[in-house]
Amino acid sequence: MEKEIGFARVRDAIIAVADELDRHRQYFNDLDGPIGDSDHGDSVCEAFKMAKDVAVKSSGPDDEVGALLKAVGRAITFSGGAAMGPLYGTAFTEAGKAVAGKSGISYEDLIKMWSAFVEGIAHRGGAKLGEKTMYDTIRPAIDALQGAFAAGKTMAEACALTIKAAEAGMNSTKDMLSQRGRSSRLGDRSRGHLDPGSASMYSVISAFFKAIL
Repeated sequence: MEKEIGFARVRDAIIAVADELDRHRQYFNDLDGPIGDSDHGDSVCEAFKMAKDVAVKSSGPDDEVGALLKAVGRAITFSGGAAMGPLYGTAFTEAGKAVAGKSGISYEDLIKMWSAFVEGIAHRGGAKLGEKTMYDTIRPAIDALQGAFAAGKTMAEACALTIKAAEAGMNSTKDMLSQRGRSSRLGDRSRGHLDPGSASMYSVISAFFKAIL
C-alpha cells in the first residue's frame, strides 16, 4: 500500500511551487513579451507568494489538507493576478473540497484532488485543448495521472508520468494559434512562442509532484 502524504508534505509542496515559480519569474516575463504584456512572471509569482504565505503560516501535521488548499485558493483569487488569479483560485478551492477533512491524503485522494483542480480550471475558464493556454499543460498531465492510477502504477511512477505529460503539453503550445486573451489578436504571429501560462503551469506541476515524493 502506498504511504499517505501527510499535511506537512502538501504544505511544503505548495511552498516549493512558489519558490520554483519565483526562480523563473524573468523567464515567464520574457515568454510573455512577444505575445502579451511581459508581466506574466510577475503576476503568477505575486499570486503564489500569497499562497506561500498561507502555507508558511499553517501550523502543523494535524491541520487539514482540504482547508489549506481552500485557503490557498482564496489567497490567490484575491491576489490581483488578472485572469490567472481566479483560475488558480478556483482550481485550489475545488481541490480542497475534494479532500475536505483530511489531515493526510492517499494515492487515491491525490487523484481526486488534482482531478478537481483541473475541472475547476475548465469550469471557470471554459478552456479547451488546443487554444494555447495553461489548460494544454494541465489537462494531459492529469489525464496521465489518472491513467497511471488506473493502470496500477506506483505513486512515484504516476508522478513521473504526470510531469512528463505536462512538459509535452507545454511544448505543444509553441506551434498553436492563440485563441484566448490578448495574444489571440496576433493571429498567426502567436505561433512559434510557448504560452507563458502553460509554462508556469508546468512549473506548478513539476515542483508539486517532485516535492510530495
